[in-house]
Amino acid sequence: MSNELTLYDRQKLQYWLRTRQSLREIAQLVRKDHSVLSREIRRNGGERKNYRADVAQARADKRRHQKRQGKLDKHPELKKFVVNQLQNDWSPEEIAGYLKQTAKSATISYESIYHYIYKRSEKWEKLFLLLPQRRPRRRQRGGRKYRKIRIPERKSIRFRPSVVNERKRYGDWESDNLEFKRNVTKGAISVQLERKSGLVRIHKVNGKKNPTDTLEALTKTRESLPDELFKTITFDNGFENYRHRELGVDTYFCKPFASWQKGSVENANKLLRRYLPRDIELDTLTDADLYRIQEKLNDRPRKRLHYKTPNEVINEYLKVVHW
Repeated sequence: MSNELTLYDRQKLQYWLRTRQSLREIAQLVRKDHSVLSREIRRNGGERKNYRADVAQARADKRRHQKRQGKLDKHPELKKFVVNQLQNDWSPEEIAGYLKQTAKSATISYESIYHYIYKRSEKWEKLFLLLPQRRPRRRQRGGRKYRKIRIPERKSIRFRPSVVNERKRYGDWESDNLEFKRNVTKGAISVQLERKSGLVRIHKVNGKKNPTDTLEALTKTRESLPDELFKTITFDNGFENYRHRELGVDTYFCKPFASWQKGSVENANKLLRRYLPRDIELDTLTDADLYRIQEKLNDRPRKRLHYKTPNEVINEYLKVVHW
């Protein structure tokens, strides 16, 4: 005879309690031990005359949920490691991948880390503040309306070679602007990312939609690396990319408001927000400050690189090319 009560069992118990029969007689009717029913009334009902099946079920479910601990609750050392790495600017996916790759005694999935951050951690911990975007809750993307495009000789991303889409070579880049609050700063950060390695370059620009400043930033990025590392660049449809033809490489453009088509640089922007929040004053940052932030990203281990860093991967490639 099972000691666990279902909602149907509790409904029967509520009905028979209303008939004023003894608890032993009710136990025979519902086929449960009378001690189980006695404990049920005491823990989930309060008093026999006030017992309600729906309230009792809710209390039992709550108690069961509180008893069910997650992996981080059960393993304090694992929790300490996860929190420490979050404080070191690692993402939950990077933490989970590192643990799996290095064959640690305890591993955890990145979804379990997110679940702990948003569902199981104490409110005072505020672990969501250790994530790149610092959102108090996870949210879904929404749709946006079409706008007119003003880019000359714009070539759609659907014409981009498959070798670029599949990340089979080095030298294919994505570019975007990281913008800030208008009442704080007029400038922006021009961000470029190499698709295969994840290598990042960032430069300050004076205007958010300034084609000349953006061209200068892109030229600095190109001059920082050998020519064989620049074959294509993929942009969005912002006016700052108006002078794309002057770069001397093949350029492609996403569909309007389809930022996921250059998702690598978009993800880099999310990581940069940790160091460059929307309300920061760009004038207070020097080129040396930006370089330190840039190298923070270039020295992060990446899952798709088997947890090597972009700097390590690029240096290995250049050693082979220039051997």
